[in-house]
Parts: sequence; C-alpha cells; structure tokens
Amino acid sequence: MGFFKQVITEKITLAVILLVIVAAILIFTSQEDQSAASVQLPAETVTAVPENESGFTALEKQLEEKLAANLEKIQGVGKTKVLVTLISDVKKQYARDESVTKKTSKETDKDGGTRETEEVTQNNKIVVVGENALIITEERPQVTGVLVIAQGASDPKIKEQVFEAVRTLLNIEPAKISVVPMGGV
Repeated sequence: MGFFKQVITEKITLAVILLVIVAAILIFTSQEDQSAASVQLPAETVTAVPENESGFTALEKQLEEKLAANLEKIQGVGKTKVLVTLISDVKKQYARDESVTKKTSKETDKDGGTRETEEVTQNNKIVVVGENALIITEERPQVTGVLVIAQGASDPKIKEQVFEAVRTLLNIEPAKISVVPMGGV
C-alpha cells in the first residue's frame, strides 16, 4: 500500500510541475502577443514624415511648393524659390458632448437642524464619428513672412505681379512679402 501511495504522489507531483510549466509558457506567449498588439497601429493613421520634420515644417514646405508652382505659371516669372514662415500650426476645434447634472437634497435631522447638499456632475467628451474626432472649425496657420526668389523679378512689372499674387493667395500684409530677382551663377 505504501508503494502505491509513493507512485501516486510522484505522478501528482509530476502533473503539477507540468501544469506549472504549461501555464508559464501560456502566460509568457500571451504577454508577447499583447505587447505586440499594443505597438501595432492601423496603417491608415500612420503618415510618413521625415524624423527632423514636424507637422509644422511639413505644412510650410507644402505651402512653399504650391506657391512656387503657381507663381511659375505667371508669364515671365520663370523659375522660382519660395520660403514661407508660419507662426503656428493648424488649430482645430473639436465637437464636444457636454452635460451638467445638478442634484440638490435637503435633510432635516431629529433635532430640527437642516442640511442642504448640492452635487454637480459635469461630463465633457469629444464627439467621435467612426474612428475620427468630429471637427467643428479648423483655423489656418498665420503666415509671418514670405520670400519669393524669381528669375523674372528683375522686371518691375513681373515683380509687382508676383507680389500681388502672393498677397492675394495668402491674404497677408504687404510688409510680410519680399520679392527678389534670382541671382545666376
């Protein structure tokens, strides 16, 4: 009888050790899956921006390229190089679901004393449609200055056309615009 108890005890010990090993393996592999899942982002929300460029400088470059392409279409302007500086990035105002709940209670104790309690609960959440926050308004960044270097800017008429085009397109003050001729090497 003692021999059977020893065999059964050894089998139970072996089974417990195997269960602990299997549980440890399962826990370890599930943690790897969770950490990998938490790092992965949906492909549609990731945009490729060079490491040294923020959204701010990318916006400046995009504006410069569009402005240069349009100015080069003006007759006599020729090749252009445009530099734009912005004071801020795009400002977005998101829709919010706001609610305020007020609860007022009056309590009277047996001695005739009264106590009034007011509880205010505020909820302020951004409204999300699908996976994106709902934007109410979007303000363009403020332009602080524009430098246009153009081949045809040595002609006063062309220089004036370029100046007016920049002023009109960006709706900025004339003092923030400089148009200069391109120097040749």
